[in-house]
Formats: sequence, structure tokens, C-alpha cells
Amino acid sequence: MPQRTESSSVIELPLEELNPHTGKGNLVKKLCLAGSACVLFLLFLEGLCSSLSASYQLFSPQDRGTLSGAVMHYDQQLGWLTVPNFHQKNYFAPGIGLTTNSVGFRASEEFTPQVPSGKLRIICSGDSFTFGEGVGDEHTWCRQLESLDQRFQTVNMGESGYGVDQMYLWYGRQGMVLDHSVHVFAFIIEDFRRMQLTSYVGYGKPLLRVRDGVLVTQNVPVPRQLSALPWLERKRVQLQEFRSVKLLGSLVAWAHPARDPFSDGPTDEQAQTIDKTLENLQAIEKQKNSTLLLVCLPSTVHQHEQSGPAPAWRAWIRGESAKRGIAFVDLIDDFHKLPVTMQDGMFIWPGSVHYFAEAPGHYNDEGNEWVAKELYGRLLSLPWVAENLGPLSEKKFEAQNSSFSLQRPEEASTQHTSARGGTE
Repeated sequence: MPQRTESSSVIELPLEELNPHTGKGNLVKKLCLAGSACVLFLLFLEGLCSSLSASYQLFSPQDRGTLSGAVMHYDQQLGWLTVPNFHQKNYFAPGIGLTTNSVGFRASEEFTPQVPSGKLRIICSGDSFTFGEGVGDEHTWCRQLESLDQRFQTVNMGESGYGVDQMYLWYGRQGMVLDHSVHVFAFIIEDFRRMQLTSYVGYGKPLLRVRDGVLVTQNVPVPRQLSALPWLERKRVQLQEFRSVKLLGSLVAWAHPARDPFSDGPTDEQAQTIDKTLENLQAIEKQKNSTLLLVCLPSTVHQHEQSGPAPAWRAWIRGESAKRGIAFVDLIDDFHKLPVTMQDGMFIWPGSVHYFAEAPGHYNDEGNEWVAKELYGRLLSLPWVAENLGPLSEKKFEAQNSSFSLQRPEEASTQHTSARGGTE
């Protein structure tokens, strides 16, 4: 009798029924993928917007630079100079203009070789912090010195981007022509680094060296820069707005950490060159019957921090000026005593309405005012300045008395009452 075989039937259940958690797992995966896609899209959008913004700043015709703008031109001996007889009402920003006289000084007036009667003339040498990058003509610290004391006549010989060597050469060309009582030679620490360069932001520049005990100028006539590299140098601020450039710079610094030799202070050759420069400046001031005042200005660069190059350089300059009997004012010390909020409030910051990429990091109106007031107090404490201001004060007093004597008694009495707080 044949055997009966029982066929077993297998019932297949959906995977979701076998594992009730599988459906939820797929949903979580889908949500994760969707979330990741959104994050990636936002990152891409952020990168795209940042790149577009940086590109606009890089190629925008409004985002100009002083050294690449219409106010600057090539000079065979100095590299570059401010264009003479320049005036533009809204040069740096709406309402913030720039004016130069026939020589190229930042001023609307012309200066005669002789000092006007009743005035004490002060020449201000320096870089863009003295020139007044980003502020109006009346708000540079050099001009504000004159506003603080009507007995002063100030001459702004600052030039954007200059190193100490170019300041010295520019003063030797035009400053010596003018009689003056004080020469304020102002600098930031970075200006000493520029002394070692043969080019800067698209321009060639001269070099000072000591040869056989004499200070000589090399790399002149200064070569013109015609390649694409100067354009990249002038746009270095805008290029740093690209996140990829910032990241690459950070990675290079992390992979190849290198200590800046500039932080150690001047080398023997640098010290010899700067020392000879100071010696020559002293000789010029002696010939002009004037006094030299060295001024170290604070900036937003890390140079004023203890880890930067400023401490070594400041100590060397302080010692060298004391050895030579040169008055030296280190405003970085005074700057450190201020509250942090006040320190930050002295500078132009990125995102302002300024047209110029170089303007951020320079003094705003408040910063220039602080420098002017600090320097004014130091100037009055110099014996040479006090001696020369004394006779000027007497002349002014005599002139006032003379003007009163020409008035009727009742007019003089009325003015005297008004000056003491009258309602006239």
C-alpha cells in the first residue's frame, strides 16, 4: 500500500511582521538621510554665498585700495607717492574725503619754507596710520594736534604702506625744505619689517644699507611691477575672505610651524641700518634747529602682544633712543592701560561703509583723537617745545591786548563779560 506523503506548506510573512522594529528603522534612516542632505545643502549654500561675497569684494570697482587707487602713483626713488593736488569728497566713504596739496602732503594748504609768525611747526612722518587711512582730512591725529593748540602748524607727511626707510627718504626730499621745530617720526613695529622688502603690495621699493659707514640707497631706480602678482598682493585682504584660503593657511601653519625671526628684534645688519638712520635724522634736526621725537603707535596687529615681535623691538628702540638722547614715546604702554572696549572702539572694523579694503584696522576718528591728545601732552613736556611755545604765548597775549586797546571801553568790557560766561 503506497505511503501518503504530507506536503508541508510554508507561510511567508512580510519582513515587517517578522521584525516589528524594521519599519521604524527604515523611517529613521530616511529621516537621517534627509537631514544629512539638508545639512549638506546648507553647507553648500553657505560656501556659495561666502564665495560670491568674497568674489564681489575681490572684483568690485568700489572696493578699492589706496595703494592701487587714483591717489597713488609710481616714484623712481621711493616706490610710490601720493598724487599732488588731489581732492575727492567721498574718497574713503560717503562724506569722508581726501585732499592733497601741490607737493602731495595731506593738506588743503600750501606750506612756505619759513614758519609763519606766531606758529610752531611740527612735521609728522609715518605710514598709513599717520596719513589717516579711512578718515577725513581734519580727523588725522596730525591735523588734530593743530586743532588742540592754535600755536601749532602741522605738516602731514604720512604715506600709506611706507616702511621706516621710505619715511626717512621722503623726509629727506621734502621735509628738510621746511623750517620746523619738531619732527614727529611715528611708526608701527611692522614698518621695520617693511625695511627688508624690495616690493610691497604691487610696488617696488628702495632698500637702505650701510656701506663703509655710510647709509646708501639700493634698488633704485625702483623697478615697476607689471606682472599679475602685484594684483594678487593688492588683493590680499579680499583673498583672505575666502574660507578655503583661511583653512589652507591654518593647515600650513599647523603642519609647518615656524617661529618668525622678526620676533627676536633686529639682526646686526638691521640694527646697524636703523642706528645710522637715526644718526642721520639727528644730524638733520640739529641743522634745522629742531628736535626729533620717535613715536611707537599701537595697532590691531598681534605685534603689541607679549608673544609677538613688539616687545623685542620696543626694548631695542627704547635703549637705542636713550643712548642717543632721542625723545621716545611708546603709546602701546598707554594703550594697554585702557579698557578693552575702549581699545576696540579706536579702530575701523570690517563691515563698515568704507570703500577701501585697507581701511579696517586703522584708527577711526576716536582713535586719531586719542593719539593726538596723548602726543599733545608729551609735546608740551619737551623742554625744547616749552621754550619755543613760551614766546609765542607772550606774542599772542600782546596781540590780544593790542586788539583790546583799539576798541571802545564798553566793547572790551562786553567781550570780557561774554568770555566769562555772559549771555551775549
